[in-house]
Amino acid sequence: MNRIALDVLLASIPMVALAAVTWRVVWPRWKLLGKLVFHPLLYAVLSYYLGHWSIAIAWVHQGVLGLGGHIWFSRKHGFTWYRIEDPARYVELSKLAVQRLAQRKAG
Repeated sequence: MNRIALDVLLASIPMVALAAVTWRVVWPRWKLLGKLVFHPLLYAVLSYYLGHWSIAIAWVHQGVLGLGGHIWFSRKHGFTWYRIEDPARYVELSKLAVQRLAQRKAG
């Protein structure tokens, strides 16, 4: 196995684990497929330019922004992060959060 393929494989482990936990609450639905396709491509580019550092960057990104954001959002709204009790409510709250963010940016 070549170096870039190995880096992509190792960098993708957290992404696959997070997708296995949070797949029910990803909104919009195409975002899950997009992440599963786009992230490995991004990791391949990072590996080409940064070598094995791409693995560390990917794990920090996925852990801090991905899992960290999910845990923060879950706790804020009273969910157990590893077992979202009401996926439909989680998605609705996600949509509301995105709408509020867009309103803030619009002024």
